[in-house]
Amino acid sequence: MPMRLNDVNSDASEAAFGFKATSASLKPVHLSQVVFSNVLGSTHQSEDLFKFVEKPGKTPSSDLDEKYHGLFESSRDLSDEQMDNLRYRMRKVLDNDNALYASSPRHSAMTSMSDWFVAYRRIGVTPSQFIYTVLDESDSDINQKLTDQLQDHHDAISLLFRPLAKDGGKGNVTVSPWEEPVLGDAFGDGKIADEFVEGFETLSKHLKDSNGDYDLNYARDLRRTIKFGGFLLYVYMANRHNEIRDDEGKDEPVPIVLNYTGNRNNPVADASLESFRVVGSEIQLATRLGVKHVLDLQGFKDYSEEDVLRELENHNFLELNRNKEDKIEQDYEKFEQVFRASRDPEKDTTFHRLVDAVSNVIHDFSNRFDTYTPQSTAQTFAWRAGILKPRGNRANKRRYRPDPEMLEPVLLSVIEPGTSMSLQDLSEELRERYGIIVGGTEQDRSHLAEWDIRLGASASESDPLNNQNYEGFKEAVSSLGYAEEYADGVTIVSVPEEEI
Repeated sequence: MPMRLNDVNSDASEAAFGFKATSASLKPVHLSQVVFSNVLGSTHQSEDLFKFVEKPGKTPSSDLDEKYHGLFESSRDLSDEQMDNLRYRMRKVLDNDNALYASSPRHSAMTSMSDWFVAYRRIGVTPSQFIYTVLDESDSDINQKLTDQLQDHHDAISLLFRPLAKDGGKGNVTVSPWEEPVLGDAFGDGKIADEFVEGFETLSKHLKDSNGDYDLNYARDLRRTIKFGGFLLYVYMANRHNEIRDDEGKDEPVPIVLNYTGNRNNPVADASLESFRVVGSEIQLATRLGVKHVLDLQGFKDYSEEDVLRELENHNFLELNRNKEDKIEQDYEKFEQVFRASRDPEKDTTFHRLVDAVSNVIHDFSNRFDTYTPQSTAQTFAWRAGILKPRGNRANKRRYRPDPEMLEPVLLSVIEPGTSMSLQDLSEELRERYGIIVGGTEQDRSHLAEWDIRLGASASESDPLNNQNYEGFKEAVSSLGYAEEYADGVTIVSVPEEEI
């Protein structure tokens, strides 16, 4: 049976990570739709809302039912052109692509400010199921807190769209148990997922409790939950190979060097770029183990080199979405070139070379073979979620510089309400639990060295990680309102209980 590379890519992702991370479309909004619908056990169906916010160019106001013209005080007695303009502006409220949200019932998802806008479960279902599993594993009341907030409806967006959304029907959601990946459990001693279970437990203590007032819905808490879930997804994928590799893994998690120096031309920026490359390499290696598992299940371990070359020559080896013979010929030639390019043909088995060939064409020739890999998925998601800079698919020299909205829930996942710790202790906690390196700890360089990342001196200072970068991180924490520097030079990080 011909091999479908896209299916191998997808199945390999599931085997390694426990979900399909093979979508160029994955955004935080999709995580929020699935996670919140799991929390609620339902979705909300509002035909009126979707009709009203549909693009006026597709459905002009002159074609809308008359009832929509009188739903809002601001929409009464408007001309069709004025109504189109109003609908366009209201649509933009639901169409915030970076953090959350667009507004088509089949191809995008809406702002998840309340349960009225949790309606979509088509993209990112299995990654979101994993995030929800981690959240649900936490010993906390986070599910109840999120439910209370989502069902409150006193946020500005819910109030604005109330006439369109309030009468929509509910669809029940069956929350299927997330299945552990076949290449090794995600949870257990020493697994990075357990750190995030504990992180959600601590983060939940910072979320607002229901007090019976009308100010319960707190968009910041919903955002914190999804942002932390996005960070979890990225870091989990980065560390997965180290958890399932055939030989003994490294002791420290994959380093995530946050660059707070303010520019991209210094040793810290170089280390941040190199740690980004290490993450990509580790995700690719985890996917390769998934490819090996899938090909073994499909019987390719029994193929000899002659079998593979014969099937390639006869164009029976691959199932390609091509109609033109010259394109099919080029695809087969490329695959054969990669297969023959084994580093040591005398020692490598045919199966080893075939696994390498499939893994390499999936990753290195994804445009040709239409395979969007877990590595690309993680990278694209990371800049959309605010973990990586600069944004955009064509950006160069990416480094880790999380948005304040991303940094905040990460900090709150390690700091208990009403407690305090020094900035140095916070830095050590972030390094040990998530692999985040900002400077300020004695183990930073040894941690980086374990992953073959070197960090030297800059032209202006001998230790830019512990000086310039550490100071930049301190400013970032201070700007969030959680750090205060005292006269003796010690910076204390704390979150007062009364803020919750």
